[in-house]
Amino acid sequence: MARLLQLRGAGELRTAHVRLVAESVDVSVRQVWRWLARAEETGSTEKPERRRFRITEEIIEVLADHQGNVKRAHEYLVRVAEAAGEKPVGLTTLHDAIARDLDPGFMAGLREGIPAARGFDPAFHRPAVARNQVWEGDHKQAPLVVMMPDKKLSKVWVTWFEDRGTSYVMGWAVTAGSAHRGSVLAAVRASVLREDPYGPAGGLPHLVRVDGGADFLSKTVRRAFGLLGVPAHRVRSARHKGGVERLNRTGVTRFFADLPRYTKAPLLDHRRRVGETDPPLTFEAFVELLGEWVTEHNTQHVVKRTGLTPLEAWLADPTEIRPEPTPAELRAFMLESDHRLRKITSHGVEFAGRCYMPENGVGRIGVEVRVRWMPHHSHEIDLYTFRGDRYLGRAFLSDEATKELRAKVLADRREHSAELRRALKRSGERRHDRYLPATEPQLPVSATRMTKEEALAELAGPSRSAPAAPRRRVEPYQPLTPVPAGWVRPGQATAPADPSSEDA
Repeated sequence: MARLLQLRGAGELRTAHVRLVAESVDVSVRQVWRWLARAEETGSTEKPERRRFRITEEIIEVLADHQGNVKRAHEYLVRVAEAAGEKPVGLTTLHDAIARDLDPGFMAGLREGIPAARGFDPAFHRPAVARNQVWEGDHKQAPLVVMMPDKKLSKVWVTWFEDRGTSYVMGWAVTAGSAHRGSVLAAVRASVLREDPYGPAGGLPHLVRVDGGADFLSKTVRRAFGLLGVPAHRVRSARHKGGVERLNRTGVTRFFADLPRYTKAPLLDHRRRVGETDPPLTFEAFVELLGEWVTEHNTQHVVKRTGLTPLEAWLADPTEIRPEPTPAELRAFMLESDHRLRKITSHGVEFAGRCYMPENGVGRIGVEVRVRWMPHHSHEIDLYTFRGDRYLGRAFLSDEATKELRAKVLADRREHSAELRRALKRSGERRHDRYLPATEPQLPVSATRMTKEEALAELAGPSRSAPAAPRRRVEPYQPLTPVPAGWVRPGQATAPADPSSEDA
């Protein structure tokens, strides 16, 4: 019509032009002339719309008030129209108008909310990434029940991380009952380590995508990721971490559905399901089977996106792997602590009202320690020095200590005593050697060591020219008591006799 209007405006319109348009759109020539006249009258070349019932803002508000229920909204519109003395709209007409004027996503949003509406939005494909560029993590409740060691039935949760570039399942953890932050930390540890039995894939990722679950956003998990230098990105919708969501669905169809006591098995009637009376798997058997399936998925399942198995894609990627921390460092990053001072006593370390026996506690009674532990894993704790934060080893519940732990503690005691005994013996030997000259008789020094002059003088004897040393003192002997008058001193003449005494 626009071209015909241009020709008419220029005075060049001919019947041949109108006939050509009529043949092209398969209508009569008269119809084309009518279209041209209407276009000149209205000034628009668009096809005029038919008069019909349309969805207005008021009707959208009615639909929103009734949560997208068209039947209830129609009943409300009928009551309003009858009250106003107008002809109400028909239910079929309302359905047709909704189908023409409102998209399915808008109606899903009215019924279930904005997340449901986003499921009708198209999404771009994310660009391909290298290995360890992006990981995605999630919890998945296994749709079956297993037999726990205490003979009770329980559902289990699987926590795993998938590498977005290669679709490799990096690591996983199984938790009975319900998943928690300890499950996330255990799965992260299994994903990062490359040593047996975790490798060969591993290392530190550049980014981890998780949902808004409280476990993944807990303080402990965020602290672990922060210490590892790995940013955790929270996605607002499950489709933004589509890799691990697809892994969840694959796990159901290819693994969980084949196991006994599958809770979504076909119904026999409105109550019973196929295989619901079968004996359940034990928890240990389930963990073993899951490990075998993950290994098969990584080594045999060909990913359509890459045309390779996840392991082949991982090994073929030349991207450098960020080195992972040592097992001791990794364990320290993933433990909680209340930063309270505790001491090692003769009964071990008291924590949460229970006593834990250190595996390396021999000779350390009285040492001040800081306790770290894995959330919801109360069977063991880790001990660090309170000052210096030096790792001292693990501690286990005293009343649940295994024979191996008891044997190790006793062996450490014997070795500690033996090492102490050796140190004391060596100290005694050194003391004996140090004081040997003063504790054993020896020859005089003059007989063993003398000069030449001293030896000649000893052989010549005492010199004649030199006066002999007096045997007694030169001064006369002075007794301590007075000498009686009748005594005679040695070396003095005797006094003459008294004549008068003789006469007498």
